[in-house]
Amino acid sequence: MMNIKEYPFEEVLRMFDPAIKKQLVTLRLYKDHDEFYQIGCIALWNAYQQFDPDKGHFPSYAISFIRGRMMSHLSKETKFKERHSFATEEIIEFEPSTQGQIPLEKEMIEAYLWNLTDKEKRWVHKAIFLEMKSAELQTVFDLSRNSIYLLRKKTLKKLRDNALILNH
Repeated sequence: MMNIKEYPFEEVLRMFDPAIKKQLVTLRLYKDHDEFYQIGCIALWNAYQQFDPDKGHFPSYAISFIRGRMMSHLSKETKFKERHSFATEEIIEFEPSTQGQIPLEKEMIEAYLWNLTDKEKRWVHKAIFLEMKSAELQTVFDLSRNSIYLLRKKTLKKLRDNALILNH
């Protein structure tokens, strides 16, 4: 039985290079080939560092270690892609209107304003349609910064609630 620690890691890497590449083929990792090869090399290094010769043979330990790391990384990538899906085939392009307001935008939003007070409706007009900043709204409404924040919070909550009612 050979003691793997007698060999420098560079020699071990050269000996196990075909095993790393075989795992790439076995796991059908054709995409991101270089990344998974690097993961395999790092896994081999970790196996080389952690190996205990009293517990078995290094080749089987190293190969299972390499395969495990590759599969773990593949699993993490898959979970990430599932949770963070991006539109790839249908790219939606937004081109701002040169005319200012989007046609029928005001009419569409008015359906959601049915239970807002006059002050809240004025806030929607000034903040959303005219895109006024908080400081400008303070001047227009003659309110403090905190009062504008509370008006915004209350108005947006009502709009969300109305959207839920109208969309069900």
